[in-house]
Amino acid sequence: MTRAEMVEAWRTRRAARRTAALTAAGEAVDGFALRKWRKAGVFGAEAVARVEAVLRELLASADTEDESLRWGADTIRACLDGQPTAQLLPAVKALLEAAEPAQRVAHGAAVLSVVHEAGLPWLSLAGERRLAVIAGAVPTSELGPDDASSGKQDPAGAFALQRALVDVRLDQLTARQVAAALPWAPLGILDDLIDAGVLDRGHHPWKVRASAQEQHYLLARLAPEKINADLADSLGWAEPREREAFMAGELVDPDPGTVYDLLLRVADGEPEVLKALEGLLPRDLVLRLRKVRDGGITGSWAADIPADRGLWRLMCALWEPRAAVNPARGPYYALVALRHAYDLICQGERKRAQAQVDKLVDHEGAQAGDAAEAWNMFAYLALLDDNLDLAYVSLARVARTDRRVEANLALLERRRETRRNDRDQPANPYLVLGLPHKSEQWKHQWRERRRADRDNLDLAAQANWAMRRIEQAERTEDWSDFFVLPLDPAALQLPTQRPTSLIPPLTPMPRRTAPGAATDFAVVRDRAMADLLPALLTAPRRPDHDHRTTS
Repeated sequence: MTRAEMVEAWRTRRAARRTAALTAAGEAVDGFALRKWRKAGVFGAEAVARVEAVLRELLASADTEDESLRWGADTIRACLDGQPTAQLLPAVKALLEAAEPAQRVAHGAAVLSVVHEAGLPWLSLAGERRLAVIAGAVPTSELGPDDASSGKQDPAGAFALQRALVDVRLDQLTARQVAAALPWAPLGILDDLIDAGVLDRGHHPWKVRASAQEQHYLLARLAPEKINADLADSLGWAEPREREAFMAGELVDPDPGTVYDLLLRVADGEPEVLKALEGLLPRDLVLRLRKVRDGGITGSWAADIPADRGLWRLMCALWEPRAAVNPARGPYYALVALRHAYDLICQGERKRAQAQVDKLVDHEGAQAGDAAEAWNMFAYLALLDDNLDLAYVSLARVARTDRRVEANLALLERRRETRRNDRDQPANPYLVLGLPHKSEQWKHQWRERRRADRDNLDLAAQANWAMRRIEQAERTEDWSDFFVLPLDPAALQLPTQRPTSLIPPLTPMPRRTAPGAATDFAVVRDRAMADLLPALLTAPRRPDHDHRTTS
């Protein structure tokens, strides 16, 4: 151990003994020492003990190797060695100003706490009033207009922030004060500002925070659309990943009654969930949902509604066409027209079906697959009317580009070559039962038809005829005499997409910090105290004299 280290250790032990002597209960304090401390503005044995303790902490944290601070450290050592002087204040101020930001706040708050609690006349009168307010000894209402914090007096906005927290009036903070507090205020305080509507995305708080995790947290709280699924996972926030999976059409299993659960049911065409869904959507999407619902009354929607194919099942559930649908109105109406024509054929409504099919074949802008289905339906209706020439010509025009109609075309050729009295009934028995060609559900459907039509002999006879024809075809494995309709059942199916236009925007992540945390408030208070460092005098005020020094 060097001599300097030995001397320093001796001084530390002596200072510790002095502090113990001054604070020991029932022991008298050396009046000579107390008179010396008065030069530094410290009055009373208890105040001396508290000042020595805080000076020792300050000295321990100071960079004593810095030549510019050596005089300050020596001054404080002299005071701790029993030689207090008025130069103590500028020495304390110099060491605090030279400290790292975190240490400056912590030690500055410790020094100013002692100043307040021990009643030391170390601050200007204005600074002393502000310190009393920060310490809670004086209500903020007693501050005069001259005590209002300006940018120069409150550079970090800590004093204004603490007053607002005490008064529960965060809305009284100015934009400058909020901006000044953003880099350093505890995350819980920023959450309080967000909840109070004082801090919003326009302040861009994530740009001034040092911690990447805090940056991501604030983004999720204020600008969730800027958070990708990976960042959300790092925050333990599941909603962005769920929303991304839902929009991508991936398999999801949302909790019953949640927005994604109800949207899945909308995609399945369940109108009974619309009321519950309205309660979970933002106002603009509620209005859109009502437009979808109201359009079902007349079957007329603005172009942006059917543009979302995920709504088609719901729209079909809300609207049952009463007349032929014009397929030229758009892709949705073209599909509805095709489905409507097929349903009418299955229901035996040949006249209404013909009216709908006529509109389909007259639609010049139809997709090739839809046009083929339409002309196939046209040929089938002509076949039922025994107009074989019209049916053949209709299919022949399609056969040039679509080979799927070749089986039906061959059936028509065989039928044309057969004498009228030798021809079988032309209807496809599956369609008579209301099913697509070669449907495996025909037995179940036949039983349902028998129960429903038991009082109607004609309909019951049709069902029984269909049953016998299908059984015969299955025994012989020959369906060549059945007119195939539709050519492709998928052409009549509604899309299975999800209603992306009803997916609400990502809601901000709920706060993760505890509101009103005492530790957060202590950080603000310490910062407000440390910001009073400019109010520290170069020499203590003399309360026992008229003369007062100023900062």
